[in-house]
Amino acid sequence: MKTIIIISFAMFLAACGSPAANNSAANNTVSNTAPSPSVVPEFQAKAETVSIDTPDGVKLVGSFYKPQKPNSPALILMHQWTANRHTYDSFAERMNQNGYAVLSFDGRGFGESVKKADGSEVKVDLEKGIDPKLLLSDANSAVEFLSKQPNVDADKIGVVGASYGSSVAIMYAADHPKIAAVVLLSPGVNYFDNLPTIPAIKKYGSRPILLVAAEDDKDSALDVPKLKEESGNPNAEMMVYPAGGHGTELFAYTNQKDKAFQPLADLMQKFLDKALKG
Repeated sequence: MKTIIIISFAMFLAACGSPAANNSAANNTVSNTAPSPSVVPEFQAKAETVSIDTPDGVKLVGSFYKPQKPNSPALILMHQWTANRHTYDSFAERMNQNGYAVLSFDGRGFGESVKKADGSEVKVDLEKGIDPKLLLSDANSAVEFLSKQPNVDADKIGVVGASYGSSVAIMYAADHPKIAAVVLLSPGVNYFDNLPTIPAIKKYGSRPILLVAAEDDKDSALDVPKLKEESGNPNAEMMVYPAGGHGTELFAYTNQKDKAFQPLADLMQKFLDKALKG
């Protein structure tokens, strides 16, 4: 009888499993179903939509990436014709994460910059002509906005422009010595026949400037070395890619075979770090 009881008890334990085994199974179940902790990056760029008033009442809409540290360098990003500020989103986030305050904005008549304070529409029409004074005034409004933001070093502002935006960038910087560096993507010597850049690049002096184009954008590829030569600037740098298109399209160009043609974002950051952080 005693033997039967012992055997029965052993069979009961085998069927139920030991307490240790049951606890292990329970722990495994809890472990598998519990959510893993989220990985939060140290800093994640996030743009704030801002409105910038111009002297003639246009409301320029921009994306502002706040700096995280005092006395941060800053960038103004100006797009090409018919485009908008979002063509710079990836580059703006990258530079913000690397310590810059960044402001990209829609040029008047493009993107969201299509209204005046009184609600009237803002349109641009090349056939009717485009007033360079208004474009330069818009650039000045953007620079003044950026200069007044917390943690921005107003003496370390760089301006990036693409296509007609590059003309505005160098023409504005030529008359404003506090602009510390300029990057021109697909510049021309006289877009729309009223944005002359040779006089401006000469007046710009010896401040750092980077000129970029692609060979499949023939006119600009010819104008880049011409502008560099006309500048007489020992701190002027240039890059002409084998291909890549016009303006901010160049961000997508890669050349795995020739390491001399580093991606545009890498080229620009290296240049801007040297000019604004060095």
